[in-house]
Amino acid sequence: MRDAPIRLRAPRRWGQNFLVNQGAADTIVIAFRPLPSDLVLEIGPGRAALTRRLAGRVSKLVAVEIDSALVAALREELRAAPSVEIVEADVLELDLRSLIEGLGATAERRARVIANLPYSIATTVILRLIEERALLSDLLVLVQREVAERIASPPGHKAYGGLSVLCQARAHVETLLRLRPGSFRPVPKVESVLVRLRLRTHEDEAAGTAVAPGALEALLRTAFAQRRKTLLNNLAHLPGSRGVPIGARTAAVLIQRAGLDPGARPEDVPVHGFLALLRHLEAL
Repeated sequence: MRDAPIRLRAPRRWGQNFLVNQGAADTIVIAFRPLPSDLVLEIGPGRAALTRRLAGRVSKLVAVEIDSALVAALREELRAAPSVEIVEADVLELDLRSLIEGLGATAERRARVIANLPYSIATTVILRLIEERALLSDLLVLVQREVAERIASPPGHKAYGGLSVLCQARAHVETLLRLRPGSFRPVPKVESVLVRLRLRTHEDEAAGTAVAPGALEALLRTAFAQRRKTLLNNLAHLPGSRGVPIGARTAAVLIQRAGLDPGARPEDVPVHGFLALLRHLEAL
């Protein structure tokens, strides 16, 4: 199967850039470390560069592809692999929880994700997948270099922001591989980076990183609304329980209880600082 790559053009409306660097595909699968017991969700199989390398090496592989022509070609090429299922769908419109449960994933046997994500939807897809961490153990994703830098950035860097905090609060993040544009067809204008996110279990979060659904996102939107302003100035505009901004006085109390500097800028606040802010905000 590896000697017969699928050759189809990528419709521009979906922003697909197919991985054609065979050595890189081998490296990515090695980094994924597939096991015979794995339940795997692949998003955007495209021309099957990763799919054909995983077929037969894992317990079950469900690949989600939006392009109907590619779906037909994938099903034809992989028809002899009974453990592989090709789903024709837009991942942004799928019920991910039902799809992952359909793989057979449970809290005791979480599924895994591998993906070469279109640049335009990478952030949205990653954040949706992270929310399913009760059923997912890890993500290995190829994304635009800029997105990878935002996901993995430490505090104090220009790339550090809400996406950094959201991902690092819910996963251990590491960057593994940088690929030049020539590794893809059509050739993009930017480099891509392979990122691994090992998702924290809810038990881990109960030890100090648990957050209410949507609460951390709301806090970060306000905190990073104006990056050059201080944490105190930004959090004064944070909506309270009735939707009214909490004001500077309450924001100062909140920041003090979290053990943070009110004069700090949001990009200097570490992940644990935002989680402390959230805990004390809920207490207030």
